[in-house]
Amino acid sequence: MCKHLIKISLVLFLIIVSCNVQNKSTELKYFPIDDLNGIITKSGIQLDKSISNDGNGSIKIETTKPATITLYDIIDVRIDDAQLIYEAKIKSENLSGQAYLEMWCMFKDQSEFFSRGFDTAIAGTTDWKAVSTFFFLKKNEMPDKIRLNIVVNGVGVVWIDDVHLSKLKLSM
Repeated sequence: MCKHLIKISLVLFLIIVSCNVQNKSTELKYFPIDDLNGIITKSGIQLDKSISNDGNGSIKIETTKPATITLYDIIDVRIDDAQLIYEAKIKSENLSGQAYLEMWCMFKDQSEFFSRGFDTAIAGTTDWKAVSTFFFLKKNEMPDKIRLNIVVNGVGVVWIDDVHLSKLKLSM
């Protein structure tokens, strides 16, 4: 009886903590991808108004070899002691290989670190799927630039839409 009560208490505690964590996430940037303004990589992509998660357009990437598409460089976000969350919606058609999100954080001392969303990668032919990757910044670790990429590690067609960069404060 006591063991069950402890297990139930632990589960409730974890549910409450996860709900509180989700509520503290703050959006830093949102890119609906209604046009190609601000997109860094111009070759190998096009605006597709007919296929879109939100109905307003998406970026269509057709690859004949693996490619990394740099979407945005963000230099006006000053953040530390937080979890950065890069999310987007992606879909694919006849993709041999995988597509996933990649985020780079670049610092004044010239060091660069990345995170890759292998755990939410897509392959083959898929409908729109929410994908993400995370980067943890310690206190006083403040990137000067955040780069948001999509990596297509194969051949096929990939669309990306609804790009978000959010933060989750780590310290209370």
